[in-house]
Amino acid sequence: MPLPLFGSARTAAAFTIAKARALPRFAGWALPLATGALWFVWPAVDEQWKIDMGIKADPEAAAKAAAAAEEEAKKSAPVQLSAEATKKVETAYKAHVVEETDDDKLLAEAAKKGDFSFLEDKWEAFNEKAIKPGEDDDDEEEENDEEDDDDEGEGDEGGDDDDGDDDE
Repeated sequence: MPLPLFGSARTAAAFTIAKARALPRFAGWALPLATGALWFVWPAVDEQWKIDMGIKADPEAAAKAAAAAEEEAKKSAPVQLSAEATKKVETAYKAHVVEETDDDKLLAEAAKKGDFSFLEDKWEAFNEKAIKPGEDDDDEEEENDEEDDDDEGEGDEGGDDDDGDDDE
């Protein structure tokens, strides 16, 4: 739209200045007119635009924040222990009573003397229980297994056809 509505720029400027001199008379109506205009226009404004402009709070963000706060509250909630567990926690720092066995007494005496020959008898008894007479070493069995594995892999490794057809 061209600026000179009334024929020339000078006439348009004179008209605008004359109307601007009358504006202070209507200044008192500015707030009621703006309120009325918003009253009719505001419901037509898109809700997402209001949220994007920061005029209105984002309900999705508020729901996410509430869920995160609830989750954090669950994590930091005190743990409820049973009476038995509470008793164990309260007495955990106390030393347990250790009863000395006959073996412990023998070991202490042997340590004082420096003679551990009584342990040799116990070791021999353990060794007899652990070893089955006539049983071979496991090492020999492992070597035999490895040889068997090698034998299984032998065969048609070159990829040659054994069907007797010569395609030459």
